[in-house]
Amino acid sequence: MSVGIVEESPRDGLQDESTIVPTEVKVALIEQALDAGLTRVEAVSFARPDRVPTMADAETVLAGVGRRPGVRLSGLVLNEKGLERALAAGVDEINVVVLVTETFSRRNQGLGVDEALSMWARVAA
Repeated sequence: MSVGIVEESPRDGLQDESTIVPTEVKVALIEQALDAGLTRVEAVSFARPDRVPTMADAETVLAGVGRRPGVRLSGLVLNEKGLERALAAGVDEINVVVLVTETFSRRNQGLGVDEALSMWARVAA
């Protein structure tokens, strides 16, 4: 059996902060995780910048991280537009979240569960 660890603090840990963390600080956080030996980091979210302003610099953050062999940087996408941004930015992995309760899904992503599942299928394709 093996266990995989994905460091999510650059994305999940920073996206709900009340102040916007500077791009260079985000890059440094990711670099420190890589220096510590982590090989998978969920670095950014490609959410709408007006909805999640703390992640508006996703492309710039990814461009600032020095790529290393064996390291995979991922980005969270919530729809096809986010997928386009993520692919253009050169992420190694795409993360899509489908929430299981109708209320939370609508509050968090603006989609019902069935709509989110349909979006996931389109993004996965």
